[in-house]
Amino acid sequence: MTPSWDVEKPRDDAEYFERLTKFIFSAGLNWSMIEKKWPNFRAAFAEFSPGKVAKFSPKEVKGLMNDTRIVRNEKKITATVHNAAEFVKLQKEFGSFQGYVDAFGKDDERLMTDVQERFRHLGHSTARMFLWSAGCKLTPTAEEKKWMAGHKSGK
Repeated sequence: MTPSWDVEKPRDDAEYFERLTKFIFSAGLNWSMIEKKWPNFRAAFAEFSPGKVAKFSPKEVKGLMNDTRIVRNEKKITATVHNAAEFVKLQKEFGSFQGYVDAFGKDDERLMTDVQERFRHLGHSTARMFLWSAGCKLTPTAEEKKWMAGHKSGK
């Protein structure tokens, strides 16, 4: 029996935005440290309300840079503000992040390219992990197929 690779889709755009942000802040860092600090991230980033975070001023960004309760990486913080604004744009154009994803149909590569161009601080691997965690049915790469085959139950 193989393990399930399915994940629960976020309920709303705030959850999509939170997952995106978590993947960005986790990249290159210890996952458990990010998990421990995550309640502080929620408070710092207005419960991941894209509309609220998109309006963060340079003064608020500077305040986050001084907040010892979160990871103080200026590039990741400013990317989060930019990405919130992108979520707001997607809501206006597609109704929701899910509407945006649905507009690509089964064209994984076009979706991946657009996500990486639209959102900041999001490389190829991080974009794939985010989309997978958001419930997108991506076609596994050869490397991913090999990894999944080696992680079947009983191995």
